Amino acid sequence: MPGASTSTITRNSNDDFKFSLHSKYFTRCLTVLPSQTSSLDNSRVTIAFYSLSALDLLQYLPIALPYNASELISWIYSLQLITDTDVCGFRGSSCMITSRTTPNAYDRVHITMTMAALISLLLLGDDLEKVQRSRIASSLTHLQLPTGAFLATQLSTENDLRFVYCACVIAYILNDWSGIDRDLCTNFILQCRTYEYAFGQVPDAEAHGGSTFCAIAALSLLNRLNDLDHQDELVRWCLQRQTEGFNGRPNKPDDSCYSWWIGATLKLLGKESLINIDQNQAFLHATESKITGGFSKLPDSSADPLHSYLSLASLSLMNHDKLKSIHPALLFSVDVVERLEKDLHLKWTG
Repeated sequence: MPGASTSTITRNSNDDFKFSLHSKYFTRCLTVLPSQTSSLDNSRVTIAFYSLSALDLLQYLPIALPYNASELISWIYSLQLITDTDVCGFRGSSCMITSRTTPNAYDRVHITMTMAALISLLLLGDDLEKVQRSRIASSLTHLQLPTGAFLATQLSTENDLRFVYCACVIAYILNDWSGIDRDLCTNFILQCRTYEYAFGQVPDAEAHGGSTFCAIAALSLLNRLNDLDHQDELVRWCLQRQTEGFNGRPNKPDDSCYSWWIGATLKLLGKESLINIDQNQAFLHATESKITGGFSKLPDSSADPLHSYLSLASLSLMNHDKLKSIHPALLFSVDVVERLEKDLHLKWTG
């Protein structure tokens, strides 16, 4: 079990992370990406989310935007799909829009893209007035299975803790849980727990750092963390994931994204003080690109938007004094969450 660097997490400014270079990296991600990322074309809104949220944490939003915020907001709203079917929300990009008048059977709402679009709009300062909030909230009913899990899309058979988490974030942002059977959802999450007291993506699957975060964050948003027993055993499993950085499961190498997935899980469980912050920062330094900006999955690899954002999120989680604070369950900055709760939620319920 790695030793904690301090009894509580403290801010550390004695490092040389290239934050200015990282701001340029994420600005570039909003304009052009290398050819190896072409497989992400159908999920461009997730790239927008990573980039906008990173710039927000770096305190470069909106000054580093390559476009006017209104242009980005308009583009995101163009991805909103409101149909006569049961499921409404956001698609990931315009690549499946073959006609504005003739529906395409494969042009469908995706639960992860809906979450990413809503967060991106909040980061850009939008008031979500053009979001079909009630339609989207009620759509979750049609994606939830009798097991309590959620489908990614109506056409998909894929269902696991990732989409449970997305559904909970959507409901939290919209301040409308009417589309989720909370008891059924909680039961599915608890069924995904393994003999190690961590969580697999589905029942009887191997415990994994990403699915463990999804489980704990979803329970937190559902206000059901108290339903989880054996939390000390889960904390032990999480701490065993740290060597220098964190890995996602036993006998795997450290990977920069798990600095977030495991770190945020420990934060939600109130055990973040047990993280060895100095070792985690040393590993993230090794994955940092000093030329292009961004962070890679492993040392001596190429940076990508996902690992770059989650690396910054990890540093924010551990209270780096050059970054804004991040919400451990919602994956975007605390001040944007506060605006959502104090302004928009009150407005919608008032």
